[in-house]
Amino acid sequence: MYGAGAMGALATRLMTEKDVEIVGAIARNPSKVGRDLGEFAEIGYIGVPIEADAEHVLATQRPDVVLHATQSFLPEIQEQLTLCVRHGANVVTISEESLYPWSSSPAIAAELDALAKQHGATITGSGHQDSFWLHQVSALLGTAHRIDSVYGKATWNADEYGAEIIQSKHVGETLEQFQESINSESRPPTFGGNLLAALAQATGLTPKEWKTEISPVVAEEDRHSNSIGTTFSKGTVIGYSDIDVMRTVEGPTFTFEMSGYIFGSGESDMNQWVIKGEPDLFLDNGVVPSYTTTCTQWVNRIPDVINAPAGFVTPDQLPPLRYRSMPMHSYVTPGILT
Repeated sequence: MYGAGAMGALATRLMTEKDVEIVGAIARNPSKVGRDLGEFAEIGYIGVPIEADAEHVLATQRPDVVLHATQSFLPEIQEQLTLCVRHGANVVTISEESLYPWSSSPAIAAELDALAKQHGATITGSGHQDSFWLHQVSALLGTAHRIDSVYGKATWNADEYGAEIIQSKHVGETLEQFQESINSESRPPTFGGNLLAALAQATGLTPKEWKTEISPVVAEEDRHSNSIGTTFSKGTVIGYSDIDVMRTVEGPTFTFEMSGYIFGSGESDMNQWVIKGEPDLFLDNGVVPSYTTTCTQWVNRIPDVINAPAGFVTPDQLPPLRYRSMPMHSYVTPGILT
């Protein structure tokens, strides 16, 4: 487990319940280092100390798979992924850009791909977007005769994902600070841009034009964050929305609007898609527990990343997610682990 946060805690429980042997845990936060991972995850002592020295953990434990959850963007995690694959470990990361980094960080993705192939390891991105934004939508598109346009809208509660994600959503900034941040040349890519590129790849379409709009979500009244114990006053930025538009050479236009912010009372995650064409098609998942499904998909991908060929293999190249009713090793191709 590389990253001992809220996501890692839930994934730890899920793995132990599917007979995954956890051999190491890595975290940078001094308050977590030295604690037992099981006690941190509130499932009881499991004899796996959380350590700060990633090199030591990977070299001594030689894990088959690393479940990685630290930051969102490939330039931030390149060194961490490099360390994992140099030790021959497969990686399933919930870094959002890793869903399809070929469109936003192609040079880094190509470097990691070559390194992973050299060491016989596989890197895969997964999480909530794996099924809800990619595979479910791709399956629905497969029922169409003609596609004219695709529009998706998703919301998720940033307060469920911990302090680092809250900070990345510009929570607590004034409108002036927010505008300065998003106008910066160093502004990271949007999650929607990666998703639409993945959908284009999955459907065999060719992107030709991109457009992105970013707008703040502002608190209409005081809004409290449970994860960091702070109340933000009315008028403060509590997250933001991306609207990504991809036009294709073949004609169909894809639009994805994603909003991540600190929810108020009565708000819930959603995932809705409208496909115009022959016929018109609709997908609505109702109230979506994005935090939980991020972890369930992350863990359920473990056998797939082991079974996949070496390299940076994105989820559009993997089979649709499956329910794992048996111990996780039951789904690994016989003889693939030595």
